[in-house]
Amino acid sequence: MVQFSCTTMTEARNRTATPAAGLNGDWLTKERLHNLLNVRKPVEDEVTSTVYLRPGESVESVEWRELLARLGKTPEESGCGLVCFRGGDRALVIAPPFPVTENSQFDTWNERPLWSLLDAERTVGVVLVRLGRYSVAVYRGGDLATSKTDSRYVKGKHHAGGTSQLRYTRVREGQMRRLYVKVCETIRAQFEPVASELDHVILGGEKFTLNGFLKVCPRLDEYKNITLKRRLNIRDPKRDTLDDLGSTLHESRVWAVDW
Repeated sequence: MVQFSCTTMTEARNRTATPAAGLNGDWLTKERLHNLLNVRKPVEDEVTSTVYLRPGESVESVEWRELLARLGKTPEESGCGLVCFRGGDRALVIAPPFPVTENSQFDTWNERPLWSLLDAERTVGVVLVRLGRYSVAVYRGGDLATSKTDSRYVKGKHHAGGTSQLRYTRVREGQMRRLYVKVCETIRAQFEPVASELDHVILGGEKFTLNGFLKVCPRLDEYKNITLKRRLNIRDPKRDTLDDLGSTLHESRVWAVDW
């Protein structure tokens, strides 16, 4: 493994790491990412480096550490680690859709571990929950293998006061609980036959509803160790959505910065 040569902390602080035009946390499919990396590949004699970071790890290079600090915590929010490329005076910071498994640093532009990560065949369970509707699915690679989508009526919020509001709230909470129970049962039916094959579980939908669901569904505890931190922002969990979701599961979030 080749280590970076480090500048002093003062020199690193004097560098700028402003987002380059066009890429400031954009989500890119594998095809678009491949095209971007082809365009950004360094020319001969340009300074190059590559960093692969596992989730929660920090980079050894002072230069890279300072650059990432200027981007803040957002690139790390997916919980899957980071992949970083430098070519001359430009850099790309990539939050991949699945966890980086090994820390490594190179003084070259090295895409090989990234494509090994993105091209690996994975079995992924997906749980999408919003008030009134849910989907539970299993994907093999980018293909939908099995799924179940259903709806359960849940009243909207009620802003009147007094006894009527309390009664309305109890009814609504009961409807939400029945929705959660149904989703939990569907997770068992969809995931149990492939439990030993699942590489990851990914959750999505509406944040408030999903958080409420997680509090009352013990079934997901069985998959806690393989549930990713990233969340899918899906407005409407329906069958048509699932057909397009296979590509979304493999999207990476990308920042282009000036070195």
